[in-house]
Amino acid sequence: MKMIWIFYNIGIDEEITNTLNALNIHFYTKFPRVIGVGELTGARLDNHVWPGANNALLVVLPEDQAAHLMNVLEKLRATIGKHEGLYAFQAGLERVTANPPDTQTHEPA
Repeated sequence: MKMIWIFYNIGIDEEITNTLNALNIHFYTKFPRVIGVGELTGARLDNHVWPGANNALLVVLPEDQAAHLMNVLEKLRATIGKHEGLYAFQAGLERVTANPPDTQTHEPA
């Protein structure tokens, strides 16, 4: 299993959601309105001096699905431009307290 963190400008939330839906990824944890400072995107601190914010998503997937999602996100980043803000980080998942689903292709409850 792999864990993917996706950080992106809130302005492209619909594109990210549509991408996950198109790949039949229905299970994730979303962290809305996270703030920070990026090398290319600058400060997004959600205030009047540094307006803007990001969202973050955490997705756990089987290795083959994770690789495909990363490839799709790289293409999306190339399309929207790196200054808009879309970053994804993939890491191995060593241990969980519950068994994650084997597949994410079934419909959510």
